[in-house]
Amino acid sequence: CLDIDASEKAARFVRTCDAFNVPVLTFVDVPGFLPGVDQEYGGIIRRGAKLIYAYAEATVPLITVITRKAFGGAYDVMGSKHLG
Repeated sequence: CLDIDASEKAARFVRTCDAFNVPVLTFVDVPGFLPGVDQEYGGIIRRGAKLIYAYAEATVPLITVITRKAFGGAYDVMGSKHLG
């Protein structure tokens, strides 16, 4: 499950790879965002939006491999084919 820390870390990683022109290969096995009141108060939607924005504005090649689970909003922010 994606939580606020994982979303921040992944967004920072994608931006770093983009800055140094390194292609991003993502293996996806994510059933969704981590549920919980503390995650909601911590801003899981805002941090998930940071991750999807990092993937969307990246200029390097993005390759996504779905290994098992890929559902809902968490799949969308992990470099889904809908990002282009």
